[in-house]
Amino acid sequence: MSLPREWTKKNKLTSNDEVQVVENPDGTLLVIPSPEAAPEQASTATVDIQKYPNFEHLKYVIETKYLSGFDIINIISKQPFTSEKYGYISEVAHQLLGFEITSKTPNQVTLQDVMSIQQTNIILLIRVLSRNVLELMEELINALRKKDLRVIDAILQARNNINRYYLRIVRQLRKGLQQSFLLVQMGVTVQDTIDMVTYVTALNDVAGNIEAMCRAMQRYPHSEEGQLKEVAETLQRIYELLQQATRSFLFKKEQDAIEVLTVIPKIIGDKRELEVKLNKQIPTPEGLLLQIVLDAGEKIVEAMRNIAQAALRRAL
Repeated sequence: MSLPREWTKKNKLTSNDEVQVVENPDGTLLVIPSPEAAPEQASTATVDIQKYPNFEHLKYVIETKYLSGFDIINIISKQPFTSEKYGYISEVAHQLLGFEITSKTPNQVTLQDVMSIQQTNIILLIRVLSRNVLELMEELINALRKKDLRVIDAILQARNNINRYYLRIVRQLRKGLQQSFLLVQMGVTVQDTIDMVTYVTALNDVAGNIEAMCRAMQRYPHSEEGQLKEVAETLQRIYELLQQATRSFLFKKEQDAIEVLTVIPKIIGDKRELEVKLNKQIPTPEGLLLQIVLDAGEKIVEAMRNIAQAALRRAL
């Protein structure tokens, strides 16, 4: 096979080097330098903190640079950083799995990726995320049944950890799309990447709705035992369907994916019937908690539709 001179020069290839040839879904061939020959230059982004006096806006910008695949993020300021700004940047860095503060001066803080993509098992990360989301929902159902607010803070902390895994997985898959040889090293295709991003995004949405339920439990008074039991039973059905949906994706179970898609309309219909019943029985504000929980539960079911569809694509 004859390769373009400029391409071989850019990738520092000689006639003695091997390349990988991968067939794309459309039948075209992808030629990838060997991992040893592939360029591994660290990409760098710079963020001027003075452009973002609102700390929340700064967080979004740093997070976006992280998701975009930059290996080094320099946060600069003409004015020396205050201890408050240092502290906030440290909090943001903690949310970026794999990143650490590697340098700190009065006018610059450097965040750097210390986790090797080549040595990170993307499938394992996705399985950890899946398990954590399932455990999160199980804890929420138990807390609701027992009217136990003591565990809510722990559930919310676990939700933050789920978001860290979600961001890391999306970052890693995006870098794979930017540098095709990374996809080969991770053992995934472009279609796998699309389905995986769909899957983990849906799981993160599930975790976000569990968080909404937790905050409602903290804010609003609980209803009678019997009414809580009915809502908890509905959530239990949703939880069991979520288990089946994640299993269908992780293990490419075609029948499980089809069953999830088939059951979704039934669960949504039953949930809405329960809402009508409870609205007639429960006055405000007691009814607000159950309404929020049921609405969040329906959003979880809708997220499962995306999971099951991605699973079915993988299985077929």
